[in-house]
Amino acid sequence: MAGSVSEEKVSRSPAPANVPPAFVSTPGVMPTGVNPWCRAIAWGAMLAGSLLPTILSRSAGEEGYSVPVAQVLVLVVASVIVGRSSRLRVLSGFFLTIAVVRLGWSVIAPILADWAPVHGLMDDLDWGPKMFVTRLLNVAGALLMLTTFIGRRITRDDLFLRVGDLNAPVKPERILWFRSQLRWWHLGPLIVLIFALAMIAFLFSSLRPNFWQLTQHWQLLPWAVATAALNAANEEFQFRCVPLAHLRNVLPLREGVWLTAVFFGLAHYFGQPSGWLGVAMATIAGFIWAKSMLETRGVGWAFSIHLVQDLVIFYFLAMSNRA
Repeated sequence: MAGSVSEEKVSRSPAPANVPPAFVSTPGVMPTGVNPWCRAIAWGAMLAGSLLPTILSRSAGEEGYSVPVAQVLVLVVASVIVGRSSRLRVLSGFFLTIAVVRLGWSVIAPILADWAPVHGLMDDLDWGPKMFVTRLLNVAGALLMLTTFIGRRITRDDLFLRVGDLNAPVKPERILWFRSQLRWWHLGPLIVLIFALAMIAFLFSSLRPNFWQLTQHWQLLPWAVATAALNAANEEFQFRCVPLAHLRNVLPLREGVWLTAVFFGLAHYFGQPSGWLGVAMATIAGFIWAKSMLETRGVGWAFSIHLVQDLVIFYFLAMSNRA
């Protein structure tokens, strides 16, 4: 597949000594000194650099790399232009981030997959290692993402690159079912179960797997864990850690969370879960995962829940004989 801080008063529960704060902006308030127009520009750039243009172009019969390459070029040029503006300079890194995501996932990874040496290697691999290599190709985007840090003071805390406080308080949300105070140590496992059941229901209806094959695929477990861990870590880094770091001085926390969630959801139109229902599911998941990162100041819960989801997807694909 692929959170938020509510606009109510922030909890006064003391943060653990080993978890430095990040995203210190006041929820629901534009960061001090940022032009309010940045909000519209950031959302527009996200939609322009998302998979939406590709979805629309394929509906019209357009194939190939022309659309994603055009998106990348426009975003790179836009990044250079806003970088020269004192009021819009804070958007430059975010533009580059969106451009790198599109370049990595829609251009570089497919080209590498079609490259003769890689294609020959994939043909010689069994299904499990083939799935791992396929997901490994997407790591190229994560490496390119490092270039967006050049000249910008982005720290490990800004990127949420720590486990975080797994028992941090959960802020109530309108889209969630509870109103009383909970902690992530109680909500996290419940989210794992709910998301796993929802994913199983979706994949059962869309893939029609042969459950009799499940006992034959026990030997795939090491590849399932490795592939799920790689994909979860890669997507969390590219779709949440880095974008949220670049948005920390651009949007209120809540908007930044929803923006990355929508971007993540659209990226799943052709994936698993797929279609517009898959987009909705991935958007909700992206919201919950980003919310957990902000409230725990780490990626622990987001990675763990994502890992379980990808394990479910791996075995359903195996039982339906799909790569």
